[in-house]
Amino acid sequence: MVSIKIDQEMVQRCLNFANTIILTNNQFRRIDDTIEQRIERTFVGKLAELAFLELLHQNNIEYPEGDMFTIYQGENNVDHFDFITNNGFTVDVKSASKPFHSRIMIPIDQFNRIPKHFYVGVKLNGTVSNDKILTNTITRAEIYGYCTYQALQQTPTENYGALDCKAINLNNLHPIKYLLQLFQADGSEH
Repeated sequence: MVSIKIDQEMVQRCLNFANTIILTNNQFRRIDDTIEQRIERTFVGKLAELAFLELLHQNNIEYPEGDMFTIYQGENNVDHFDFITNNGFTVDVKSASKPFHSRIMIPIDQFNRIPKHFYVGVKLNGTVSNDKILTNTITRAEIYGYCTYQALQQTPTENYGALDCKAINLNNLHPIKYLLQLFQADGSEH
């Protein structure tokens, strides 16, 4: 596991992104939930991505931020991956955002329609009050590691509330250093 410092500028950028994309109806809606829940879920997902980008930079991997904070019009206009390695493998970053979260979960429709080669698990350290994450309390992101699409394919699909998902425990992920090597390998540009 690798710990990444989260500062308030990172939090604010991700919160602004989440508010904007949700309040302009430009994000795919998987489940029937409140606007506040959708903003929170989008926020933690984006913050986990930003933490992974910071990990790449700390390991002297010059990966561009690119269009990470670009909002595309239409809720069906979804990205096909969060990151791509130098040799073309796709990477999706998943967050475990609340203290009691111990797994990353991939909605089955996303897993089947837009599979990624690798899934990275990031745990945020924020405090929760009334089932809401207090965004200003997030100071660290723990990058537990990664798993492969094939490994998740072998796990049973389970229902988590209103959503069927593939899930894996954060403690069962492979060390992130092995995935980082694919970002340093020779190959095509990202």
